[in-house]
Amino acid sequence: MRVIVRSSAIHAAGVFALDRIPSGTRILEYTGEHMPHQAADDLYKDRPYTYLFGVGDGANVIDGYSMAMYVNHSCDPNCETEEDEDGHVWIQAIRDIAPGEELAYDYYLYDGEGDAPCTCGSPNCRGTMYSPDEIKRRRRREARASSNGEQKKKRAAKPASLNS
Repeated sequence: MRVIVRSSAIHAAGVFALDRIPSGTRILEYTGEHMPHQAADDLYKDRPYTYLFGVGDGANVIDGYSMAMYVNHSCDPNCETEEDEDGHVWIQAIRDIAPGEELAYDYYLYDGEGDAPCTCGSPNCRGTMYSPDEIKRRRRREARASSNGEQKKKRAAKPASLNS
């Protein structure tokens, strides 16, 4: 099974199958330096892109440097990631992949700054690379912040004698 990195309609560069890849095949290992999540945040704080992959409980990441770092996100993926008992992370086909097809997995981001917009183009696109759980968490946080802001406005609008 052969793959190649080339221009992608999803984002910049992507990984494409040159041969048919059967479902269940381990395609690429996500390799790189393992480091604490906080060290990676410090290292990349002023950079717009990272190739970090959270491992274990998320306290550590892999700073990717292999071909696997170019596998893009999709809300309708043909691959998934699997972490084995030795801490190796594999990109594996979840269905048969045709020659010429771009490999993609759902990033399910669980933290980060900004919106992390998705450009996968899938009919099922959720508009972000964040996981459904992270989307819910962010919406709850925004609702609480909005509610707190409305309460402060109401208190500020009352006459001073009623605010005491």
